[in-house]
Amino acid sequence: MLARLEASLPRGDHWCYEPKFDGFRGLLWRAPNGAVHLLSRNLKDLSPSFPELVCAGDALAPGTLVDGEIVIADATGRSDFGALQGRLSVGKRDAHSGASREPAVLLAFDLLWDAGADVTEMRLSDRRGRLERLLEPEYTGLQLITQTRAIDEAEDWLKLVPGLEGVVAKRCDRPYLAGERQWIKVKKQRTADCAVIGIAGDRSRPSLVLGLRHADGLFHHLGRLRGCHLSSQWDRLPTRALPCS
Repeated sequence: MLARLEASLPRGDHWCYEPKFDGFRGLLWRAPNGAVHLLSRNLKDLSPSFPELVCAGDALAPGTLVDGEIVIADATGRSDFGALQGRLSVGKRDAHSGASREPAVLLAFDLLWDAGADVTEMRLSDRRGRLERLLEPEYTGLQLITQTRAIDEAEDWLKLVPGLEGVVAKRCDRPYLAGERQWIKVKKQRTADCAVIGIAGDRSRPSLVLGLRHADGLFHHLGRLRGCHLSSQWDRLPTRALPCS
């Protein structure tokens, strides 16, 4: 299942909420023959890049498929997306070295197969109960994602928790429908005073290249702001107080 982006979290007794960290979607599958595979959302094999999670999958019963988010924490405990991307571009030896320095974790949020049984037709609340029992022992590399049914707590995550990408809302009474966008994601909004340091693309689809002044007094590249409309007077472009989310 996938999430669609919305501006606010839905309310109601059937909704539950989970924090969303900046990572890769990951499916950890221990096949009936005992082989372990780590797959992306598009079923690309990520096993060579994250050997520590393949080792974690050895503890699962054959015929078990866990859905979750792959994250690497930095020194402050926040998810480091750059470290994840770096894993995809290194060889097998460097991946093992990276795993020892900065181990990845699969934050598990769903269970699709449980010891050979297809549980996707079950309600999320029932699958969650099975997942909690499955991960009750401490597994290195596998952690159960926090979940709440309290909308106030979920909204506090968006406001107060540093390093969080957003919050995902899910219906507790629904089965797992592969490929359907029935989850709702709300991103944490951040603002910063930026300067336009360049323009990329052409007039039909321009992007503003943004810079952020650091403590050294210099502007450092921050990112691009897409979807803007440029008039014929390019010198009238705004130069600061641009929202960056």
